[in-house]
Amino acid sequence: MTESEIPSGKNTRMSQADGAAPTASTATAKEPEPGQIFYAAANWKGDGAGAGVIRLPAAGLTIPIAGSRKPDEPAASANPEELLLAAVAACFVNTWAIFLKKLQVAYPEPAIRLDGSLGKDPAGGYRMTGAVIHALVPASLLEKDRARVEKTLQLSEKYCIITKVARAAMPVRVEIEAV
Repeated sequence: MTESEIPSGKNTRMSQADGAAPTASTATAKEPEPGQIFYAAANWKGDGAGAGVIRLPAAGLTIPIAGSRKPDEPAASANPEELLLAAVAACFVNTWAIFLKKLQVAYPEPAIRLDGSLGKDPAGGYRMTGAVIHALVPASLLEKDRARVEKTLQLSEKYCIITKVARAAMPVRVEIEAV
């Protein structure tokens, strides 16, 4: 199947990455509007060692947030680096699920994990220096259908909105990990 033959998915359902809630109905799915706006709000209490919340009104979610912590410290809140990786993970796994279905690759519950690197910024402070998306693929599926699995991952890299944003700021690569 060539890329031009891949169905658009217009009539299946909107991606969760586009801000819409998942729907069971395929008849009412619409393309996102150009210029669609998403909303988030944040409050913080204290100095850099304080904490706060992020509110996503459309999703009805409140996420506790905090600043950086040492690697061995327990986490009660997400820090910005983790939220960035979570956004990439959510978008990528959703996009991958779309292409697995379109290319008829039998992997109904795709899974990934992300590793992100933090390093010194030459301009001062710190910055994310890279991320690796580990596509967790059953070894039996890789043996049987590696070429199509790789194609779904290539398409996911191309079309995942948040991965494209992250890639503009740092290297992001995808690796297949047999499980």
